[in-house]
Amino acid sequence: MVIRFQHKLRNVTVLWQSAFLAAASLCLCLAGCHEANSSRPTHPVVKTMSITLDQGAQQRTYSGVIVARHEVQESFRVGGRIEQRRVDVGDHVREGQILAVLDEKDLRLAMESAQAEVNAAHSNKEQAITEEKRYATLLAKHVVSQSEYDLKHLAADEARARLERADRALKLAISQLGYAKLLSSTDGVVTKVSAEAGQVVSQGQSVVTVARKGALEVLVDIPERRLQDIQETKAEISLWSNRDAHYRAVLRETSPSADPATRTYAVRYALPEADAAVKLGMTATLTLSDPAQTPTARIPASALLNQSHGPGVWIVNPQTGQLTFRPVTVDHYTDRDAFVHGQLAPGDRIVTSGVQKLDAGTIVRVADMPQEDAR
Repeated sequence: MVIRFQHKLRNVTVLWQSAFLAAASLCLCLAGCHEANSSRPTHPVVKTMSITLDQGAQQRTYSGVIVARHEVQESFRVGGRIEQRRVDVGDHVREGQILAVLDEKDLRLAMESAQAEVNAAHSNKEQAITEEKRYATLLAKHVVSQSEYDLKHLAADEARARLERADRALKLAISQLGYAKLLSSTDGVVTKVSAEAGQVVSQGQSVVTVARKGALEVLVDIPERRLQDIQETKAEISLWSNRDAHYRAVLRETSPSADPATRTYAVRYALPEADAAVKLGMTATLTLSDPAQTPTARIPASALLNQSHGPGVWIVNPQTGQLTFRPVTVDHYTDRDAFVHGQLAPGDRIVTSGVQKLDAGTIVRVADMPQEDAR
């Protein structure tokens, strides 16, 4: 019986040894598989995009208004109270037409006073000349001395000068009376009225603004950072009333100083081909086209990496997934993007994020492409 028990114990021991060996073999197999998997290289996943090159021109638009090349601010040459204003905004006027009239009472009184002064000076002159002739006769008879005659001669010369002065003062008073009527200096259209009847205006104060007939222009405000770019750009305008009609625009004048509030510069473009459809006061859109010197690509600003030698981008090899650093030149930035040019070709795939964590020669997997396409 003891021998039978020993035989059973020996069989159990053999079974446990077999189980242990099987479990050990399984662990070694799993460890080998894990080691084989861990030894396989892993490639970082990156986001990319395919670039396109823009060969066309870059365009910028600004809003403006149609104005006359020449505008005249008509004003009185004398001060006074406006008695009548005979034109309104939009009226067509002719050269010499009366625009406004001043109260003439004071000017007429000044003219009458000058006329009275002329009459007095004329009488004084006649008397002085008569005295001079009489003393000349007495001097010839040796009745009066030479000095007495010289005094009468000087008095006659003074009377002549007084009459001349009074005559010129009368002419000035007559002219000022004529200045009480404000006449248009040109044919054109009234674009602004700055004074009303009953208002007292000073000499030279603008009363009516007349736009001279002829050349038309578009007036726009250009930001100071874009002021240098308008010299060589192609310009054209379109009207808000008819956006299908386009007119060539030629840069004519740039304001020498910026507006203190908006920090923009007033720029005038001539319209040599303007027709009857272009009218004063219309709103226009000015389009400036900058011909691109080199093809540019629009990319996210996050794709740029500066390695102390200038900006560049990571190019992904579509067959191997290997990275190559390609230097670029930035033309300009927008809010989120950058316009660049360099040794780029249409269809090149660049990394768009996480560029600081990558190195040249790294093999990557493209997140937005199948894995086999990135190899």
